[in-house]
Amino acid sequence: MNAVVKTFRGPDPRTALDAVRSALGEEAIILKTREVGGFFGRKEIEITATHGGRGESGSNYSSQGEARARHAGRSEPSSAGGSFDLESEVLALRRIVDQLRAEVRSNKAEPRIASARTNDGLVPAAAAVMRRLVERGAEPALADELVRAAVRTAAGYGEREIMESLREGLRRRLTPALPPWQGEGRRVIALVGPPGVGKTTTIAKIAARALLESKLKVALVTVDTYRIGAKDHIGRYGEIMGVPTHVARDQAGLREAIAAEKEAQLVLIDTAGRSDPAALEAQAQLLKAAPEAEQHLVLSAATGGRELRAVVRRFKARGVGRVIFTKLDETDGPAGVLSVASELTCPVSCVTDGQKVPDDVHPATSALLLELAMGKGD
Repeated sequence: MNAVVKTFRGPDPRTALDAVRSALGEEAIILKTREVGGFFGRKEIEITATHGGRGESGSNYSSQGEARARHAGRSEPSSAGGSFDLESEVLALRRIVDQLRAEVRSNKAEPRIASARTNDGLVPAAAAVMRRLVERGAEPALADELVRAAVRTAAGYGEREIMESLREGLRRRLTPALPPWQGEGRRVIALVGPPGVGKTTTIAKIAARALLESKLKVALVTVDTYRIGAKDHIGRYGEIMGVPTHVARDQAGLREAIAAEKEAQLVLIDTAGRSDPAALEAQAQLLKAAPEAEQHLVLSAATGGRELRAVVRRFKARGVGRVIFTKLDETDGPAGVLSVASELTCPVSCVTDGQKVPDDVHPATSALLLELAMGKGD
């Protein structure tokens, strides 16, 4: 009986070979291999093979085996003949072996395991990357979205390749900006955000860095007339640093305070921590008296991703142009900051990781932001 020639495809050499063995048995003869376009725009491995002409009664080929082959790698009829030369077969096999070895090195796992897919369609390496993000505090749905996007552009299906692709994607989302104590010309900066994120302490840290590092003339203004002792708090910082401090209760007071400090190169405005819509709107109206002010949204990195997303939604339509992450030293889930980047395209100007003034404030860098989200690189 004539040899049965079949064509099999798989996302990697191991899957395609498994399909061949499942359908044609261990003694299957490979006629040729090639790469074809396929999954996620990547190339698949196509293997043409035969069981050598054994009849139905004595062959390893069966309808059950063909079904397994379709499940593992898509079997297709072929019109190719049974003739081939030994040299072509050896070269094809050598190429497959080389690909398998490369797969083992990149995945650090047995190829059969690395090429399998989980119930949600992710290869194990991608599922491992997703678990890593979730364990670091990322919202599961967002982690899934980010990892799937990374898989589509990764150079391979190994964890290292997927992680590198993910890093590239996050670099575009988590962008750094110059810290408030750097830059040319006069700057007016208002720190806004929910209660308890450390806005006043952060202002003191920024002011100290501006004085000591950048040698700038600094002035402080507070519009926080709601919190008991707020004006005394920032007034104390101003006294220690020897910089003028003003209290503004309304738009007229804010305009007067800023105008009074014409010589200041950096004017920092402290605001009350607000969360409810009415209070946020009142604060937004107050800050319109300082249209030149950059609004930096201060967020605690110790807040969960879902809560951070909700805070950003409340503030982002009110003129926010930068983000500051505080309390990095208190967070157990730093990848929650990814929820901010998914809602707001503003760059990050600085981060804080303690109470010391001015030591515990740092410029945001791409490497630091990536470490927050993904941990230290391999």
